[in-house]
Amino acid sequence: MKHLDRDNMQKSLEALYVLDDYLTDPSKDYLRLIRKKVTDFTSRYSIDNCAGDSLDVIFTEEVVLIKGFDHENSLNQFAADQWNQNIIDRIYEGIDEKWLNLLTLKEREETTFCIWYDGTIHQNNIENNNGGTWLLGYTFDTYDRFKEFVTEYYSFEFDDKLLKKLYTDGSLSDRELAELAHEYRG
Repeated sequence: MKHLDRDNMQKSLEALYVLDDYLTDPSKDYLRLIRKKVTDFTSRYSIDNCAGDSLDVIFTEEVVLIKGFDHENSLNQFAADQWNQNIIDRIYEGIDEKWLNLLTLKEREETTFCIWYDGTIHQNNIENNNGGTWLLGYTFDTYDRFKEFVTEYYSFEFDDKLLKKLYTDGSLSDRELAELAHEYRG
């Protein structure tokens, strides 16, 4: 699965974070698409599309943990007629407890799929349901997909050379960021 190229995934999420952080007016923080939290042991990117779907990607030295929540998915226990904890438990079955503990109980409940990569890709598909892995599209496995998304999402044509540098390197200088988005009005 190309999406699970650890380095590419982290660079593309970092590129999206840098761009979103730069373009989101601080007074409209609630509109932020992606947030980043770094601790001594983890780097975590959390995406919330403001439509009820979320994706969390947590990088540690040992594992990449990806948890998604697709609010329209049949595995969404909040929309179920009756809560079925067994579904949540089966989604996380086989994951090492130390990695599971990277998520709060509430975060675990807000799950329709979980993938963990420790050299091998692990995912428990429940009832032949991928749980909404379309959310992995936010990890942009190619520059063209990244460009298409940010151009549409921000309704802005970015300088291709600088946008590609951001995607490739995961960062730009302050001057380059200003140049990339100098006419953006979000």
